[in-house]
Amino acid sequence: MYGKIISEWNGKSLMQKVIHSNVEILDQLSGFIEGLDESVYVKVSKPLFESSIGQHLRHILDIFQALMKETNPTFVDYDLRRRGIPLETDPQAGLDELEEVTQWLKSLDPSTFDQPLQISTEVSLSSEETAKLNSSLGRELCFASSHLTHHLALMVVHAKLLGMEIDSKLGVAPSTATFMREQEQISCAH
Repeated sequence: MYGKIISEWNGKSLMQKVIHSNVEILDQLSGFIEGLDESVYVKVSKPLFESSIGQHLRHILDIFQALMKETNPTFVDYDLRRRGIPLETDPQAGLDELEEVTQWLKSLDPSTFDQPLQISTEVSLSSEETAKLNSSLGRELCFASSHLTHHLALMVVHAKLLGMEIDSKLGVAPSTATFMREQEQISCAH
């Protein structure tokens, strides 16, 4: 089966850990959005950025919305995008949808981790080419979390360019966070 992995890790199911990590990064993102002025949320800082923080948030949420679709729970179409919707310009709309995603994650049955999915995504810049690939819900939740972290890092840079002071731990990948903790421990030991 595609995406089949070890189901237990330190007494918790791996699905519980994946759900927890997604909720953790969604909470971090929510805190970041809550700390922004609306003017920063909607500002496009050309030429460095072609999208606002709100547009990055919509893109992040499109990935989760594709996974949350109820119409066909075994098929995920990552090319369905909701460009131009209110959450791109209204931070509260973005926060409301972040909460909706968080509640969905918390409601997932951990036994669905290995649920097979077929994903569809465009793969070419020069022509419309779509790939359909086999995966699992657990694998796609790991992807969604990694994708969120990548875009949060871009959003953090954008906010810093606009003069915001941002926590240095925002938008950091889990492996980088582990490295930073290890370096901190080494510094404290000396």
